[in-house]
Amino acid sequence: MAEVGEPELARLFVRERPGIRVPADLEVRLRAIVARATTAWPGLALSGGRLIPRIAHAVGDDVASGLADFYAEDFALAVACADGLPGALSLCDKLCAAAITVAVARVDRSPDLRDEVRQILWQRIFVGTPAQPPRIKSYAGRGPLAGWVAVAAQRVALDLRREEARASGGDPGADQVLPADDHPEIDYLRTRYKTEFEAAVRQALSGLPDRDRLLLRLTTVSGLSHEQIGNIYGVNQSTVTRWISRARAQVLEATEREICGRLGMQPAEFRSLAGMLVSRLDLSISRVLAASPDSGP
Repeated sequence: MAEVGEPELARLFVRERPGIRVPADLEVRLRAIVARATTAWPGLALSGGRLIPRIAHAVGDDVASGLADFYAEDFALAVACADGLPGALSLCDKLCAAAITVAVARVDRSPDLRDEVRQILWQRIFVGTPAQPPRIKSYAGRGPLAGWVAVAAQRVALDLRREEARASGGDPGADQVLPADDHPEIDYLRTRYKTEFEAAVRQALSGLPDRDRLLLRLTTVSGLSHEQIGNIYGVNQSTVTRWISRARAQVLEATEREICGRLGMQPAEFRSLAGMLVSRLDLSISRVLAASPDSGP
């Protein structure tokens, strides 16, 4: 495909997003992104004409900010994979292999599990099903592609382990396996979205009923067990567990809406990050509530 000529990149972008506010130097920014992408993957049939329509929908409503933090090389490779360009899957495999191995090892170091995860992951990400398109199409270039794939790989590994645990009579620790803090890609994403995530958690908590907010304070800030909280309210432990689970779910749902609104993020992308972010949900709730003067009823 021939390259798009000056100043057609900006026009192509605006045609995809009519009415959106764009920076004055949009053409310069887009040409720099295309140059980075084509330089990174010289063997792939990438061009502005192929990339710009996808970029226009990926960067969100704050175009200047979205382009400033854009992972052009990784996004371009994702587009090449989605389009089935020769050699793209092999390049993606090389880029993500180490991160997948590390992510799965956080759950189990078995080579058989790693191979099974990779098979399922590749089917979901690059092939899809009649009901679910290939998930690579939801990658928006807001973080490293290897980290995005690693989060998905760990989720698959956890699902497989939980299925095995249920089949064998249960493993109470199966649901406690979370991404370790020494994964570089996950660490970057956790840091990148920490401010937005906690701001969204603060907004979500403000919308909770007083009792639910107090329940979360008692468990995350005061450190009371569900049994101790049950004694305070005169109910059994299972009731408290149900209350707290529902409150956390409400916080997570409201957080998703807030983050998607703030960052122009698609729900599918938020959920790809949620495996990493939600592991810190209670920590974020604790920080917000501990700093809040609201002590509940």
